[in-house]
Amino acid sequence: MNIIRNCIYQGKNLFRDFSFLFWAMLYPIIIAFFFNLAFSGMMNRNFEDIQVGIEEDNNVLPILEEIDFVKIHRITEDEIEEKLENDEIDAFIDGDLNLTVKKSGINQTIIKEVVEQIKQTVKLNRPIDGSEFSVRYVADKNQESNSIVIIFYSLIAMVSTYGVFAGIETASLMQANLSNIGLRINATPLKKQNFLIAGVIVSLLLNLLANTGLLLFINYVLKIHLFTNITYSLIFILLGNLLGVILGIFIGVSNKKSANVKTAIAISTTLFLSFLSGMMGPWIKAMVEKYVPFLSRINPISVITNNLYRVNLLGSTKSVGEGIAVLLIYSMVLLIGSYVFLRRKSYDSI
Repeated sequence: MNIIRNCIYQGKNLFRDFSFLFWAMLYPIIIAFFFNLAFSGMMNRNFEDIQVGIEEDNNVLPILEEIDFVKIHRITEDEIEEKLENDEIDAFIDGDLNLTVKKSGINQTIIKEVVEQIKQTVKLNRPIDGSEFSVRYVADKNQESNSIVIIFYSLIAMVSTYGVFAGIETASLMQANLSNIGLRINATPLKKQNFLIAGVIVSLLLNLLANTGLLLFINYVLKIHLFTNITYSLIFILLGNLLGVILGIFIGVSNKKSANVKTAIAISTTLFLSFLSGMMGPWIKAMVEKYVPFLSRINPISVITNNLYRVNLLGSTKSVGEGIAVLLIYSMVLLIGSYVFLRRKSYDSI
């Protein structure tokens, strides 16, 4: 009953805390919105047909007509400059297989490679009918492998640890030098462990509620579908929440700084770990994997990000056990450390 009473009290207290409501509930949604605004074009890129201008009597016209991604425009030499200038065609191919373009880009590069392959095939005296440009040498898989979604997985991993702010608030309520409630608790025979357990439960539930709001926003408002393996995804999000809450308690009880300083420490820590996990760009994660791969295995946010990516996009559960073990070990070590710091707290006067 004491734990339930403490849960109700601490839940009401957190809902009155504007900083918790902002950082845990509003800030993640704002970040997700701007990420989608910045990267939506890269995530939803659809390559259109390449517009190629060519004369009616060109010998390679029948070959190009057999290539699926090439759309032919039969034009004369007098129309080349006008068509290129108006972006009606991406390139013009003359009778000697010379390429005329207005600018460089993906379409121009692709058609250049096609022309080069045609030239090489002709030099080898091999028959060419255009079918080799449509052959698929790799079997299709139902897998949308997009490096940009790593940013969103990293965002979810970071936000799952945002229980750190609720954890700091819980720690503040237990310290006589930081709050009136802490003064009362330390002046009475109330058991600190009951208050601590209640704080973990409430912080965990409230941050999970905030995570649910973010996931619903990403899925139904931004229309980004990230999860195919719900079970393992929820396990890692839950463990991230647990780690975040306990990390917050540890930051709260391990030093005598003010609440604002402790919050700044929490923000700096989560942002730095998220930076290393690829939230600021997949290339950061690639650099970490290349030069210091061990760091990726001990960074808790990177562990969550990697496993969310693997189980949902790659369909691999190979590293799930290792990831769960790393997160649980961090949580246990920080929880024990927090309790040790709390037991050693003493005050000259209350």
